[in-house]
Parts: sequence; C-alpha cells; structure tokens
Amino acid sequence: MWQFIGKIKSWWYLVRQLTLVEIVGMYKKSFLGMAWMFILPVLAVVIWVVLNGAGVVNPGETDIPYPAYVLLSTSIWGFFLEAYRSTSNVLTQNGRMLIMSEVPFEPLLMQKAVVHLINFIIPFVVNIIVLLAFGVRFSALALLFPISLLPLLLLGMAIGMVIAIFRIIMVDVANLTDEGMKLLMFLTPIVYTPKISSSWLEVIVAYNPLTYLIGFSRDLLTSGSFYMPGWYFVFSGLSLLLFILAFRFLLKSSTIVLERLINN
Repeated sequence: MWQFIGKIKSWWYLVRQLTLVEIVGMYKKSFLGMAWMFILPVLAVVIWVVLNGAGVVNPGETDIPYPAYVLLSTSIWGFFLEAYRSTSNVLTQNGRMLIMSEVPFEPLLMQKAVVHLINFIIPFVVNIIVLLAFGVRFSALALLFPISLLPLLLLGMAIGMVIAIFRIIMVDVANLTDEGMKLLMFLTPIVYTPKISSSWLEVIVAYNPLTYLIGFSRDLLTSGSFYMPGWYFVFSGLSLLLFILAFRFLLKSSTIVLERLINN
C-alpha cells in the first residue's frame, strides 16, 4: 500500500495533467457543458418520483421525503458505479500510453479516482439543496459523510481493476459484468428502503454488502445516525482487502495485459 502511495507522489504531475485533459474533454464538445452534472441527477429523480406516484414503485416508509431519498440514494449508488466504470476502462483508455512508455498503473488509477471525485462533488451540491428544501437538517456527524464513502470507492475500484483486465483478455466477461451492475441497482435499497414486503428480495438485500455501505452513508447524512455499524465496518474492511488483492492481481497480470494491448 505504501508503494502505491509512493508511486502516486512520484507521478503526481502526470495525474494532474491527465485529470485536466479528461475533465475538459468530457464537456468541451457539449453545448450545455458541465450543466449536465446538475441536469442528469434531477432527470433521474423525476423518473422515479413519477413511477412512485403511479404506484409502480412501492418504496416503503422513508424518513425523509421520497424525492430527496431517491436523489441521495441514486447519487451514492452512482458514486460506487462510476468508480467501477472509470477503473474498468483504465487499461483500454490508456493502452497506447502503457505500450509506449514506462508509466506504472498507480498514477493512472489515481487519475481515474480524482476525475471520479470531481464529477461527484459538483452534482452533490444539488443533493444538499434538495435535502434542505425538504426540511432535512444536518447534524455535526454529517461532516463524516465524505469519509463514509471511502469503502464504496475502494470496492468499486477493486471490481473495476479486475474487470479492466478481462476487458483486455476476455471481453465477454467484462460485458456481462457491466450488465450485471445494472441489475445490481434493483437488488440494492436505492429506490426503496431496506425494509420491504417482498420476502425473496428482502433476503437478497440482507446479504448484499451495498445495503450496509450505502445505508450507513445515507443515514449518516440525513439523520446523523449509524445504519448497521457492525456490518458497515465488516464490509469496509473487506472492501479494503479486495482493493489490495485486486491491485496485486493487476500487477501480476501486467505482462499478459501489455502483450494483448500490443497485439490488438
């Protein structure tokens, strides 16, 4: 882990430059530009509110108004999902650089994490405004909210690193995982509460680590309470362990990955 941090310090200039290039490139061809960071979360919550109003979605009892609940939950879910997506594409997007230079994996992973955090912070302002508008009052414990998201970042990047390798050597596995991530959202208490009437779904929710990682952060921000803290810390530790193992797997597979990149 210390070696990982040391490599990032040594290559920080590259991390900064790649971050700037990616952020500018994402929005310079769009007429609305960075306004999309605000528009997309609002559109997402409108869809779920309409479905709830039509009786299609039965979320159960929520401690805060449903629109605020959905917006916050989908934002936290998006934080995890985008950590996976950006990391899983790190090899395909930087393949030429890896082939033509001796750039290690560490700064490339860090650059993806930095871009991901920037993309999350800006629309998260919308969440705060909506929560305040619905009368949610934050306690001092809400300051711990950013730290509580760290396990989700580690877990998303851990899965992403493994799939980044498969995206080079076994594309079908990567595509299948991408589709599985879409399904996983509906098996996680995002648009409904952990207390649901469906027995089979309740079992899945109970065994889903994201239930505790997302629920802990959500309750910490909205009510200053700790949702299932024991399970949260268990899965936080496992997320760190998976991150370390996935990174070692990425390093061990570097020779195969570079060979495939050259042949492609």
